[in-house]
Amino acid sequence: MKRVLIAAGLLALTGCAAQDHYYSQGVCVTCINNPLTGEPVNYDPNETPQRVATNAQGETVDVSNLGSQRGSVDIDSPVDVDTAYARIKSSMGFRSPNDFESPESTTAKMQMGDVAWKHDRTPGAYYNLGDYGRQTVGGTRYSILQRVQIEKSGSGSRIHYSWAPADKRIPYDGAAMESALTQRLNAALQ
Repeated sequence: MKRVLIAAGLLALTGCAAQDHYYSQGVCVTCINNPLTGEPVNYDPNETPQRVATNAQGETVDVSNLGSQRGSVDIDSPVDVDTAYARIKSSMGFRSPNDFESPESTTAKMQMGDVAWKHDRTPGAYYNLGDYGRQTVGGTRYSILQRVQIEKSGSGSRIHYSWAPADKRIPYDGAAMESALTQRLNAALQ
C-alpha cells in the first residue's frame, strides 16, 4: 500500500507539463528539484526557464537577462560630510538610534540588532550606515539591503553606496535599479 502511494505521488510530480507551472513574482513555485542532486524532477529547464521576471520595460524575461542584482556607486560631492549624511539618511531611508520608537524597547532592540541595520558615526569625518530600503523600478517597489559610507574629502565628501536584494527570490532589472538609485543619491546631494 505504501509503495503504491509513493509511486502515485512520483507520477503526479513527473506528469507536470511545462505550461502547467505556477509562477509567483518570477519564481516557479510548482517546479520541484531533487533535494539530493538538485536536478529537476517535474520540468525541463531547457524547455521552460525556472525563473522569469519582468524587466523595467514590463517585458517578461529570463532572470539571467536582468543583470547583476547587487551593485555599488561612488560619488564625490562638494557637499560637506555632515550635510551629505543628513540628506542621504533622509532620502534613502536610513535610521539612526533616535528614529526608533524607544531605543530601550524590546522591539527597537530587535530592529537595531538586525544584520541590515548599522549606524556608526564620527561627526565631521565619517558615517557608516546600513538599513533596509525601498526603490521603485518599472512600476514595482522592491525591498533592498543598502549600505553607505560617507567620508570627509577636503571640504566635500566621498560617498560609497552599495545595495543587494532584501529577498533574493524576487529579482529586478539590475541596470534599471542602478540607474534609479544613482539618480536618487545625486538628487539628495543637490
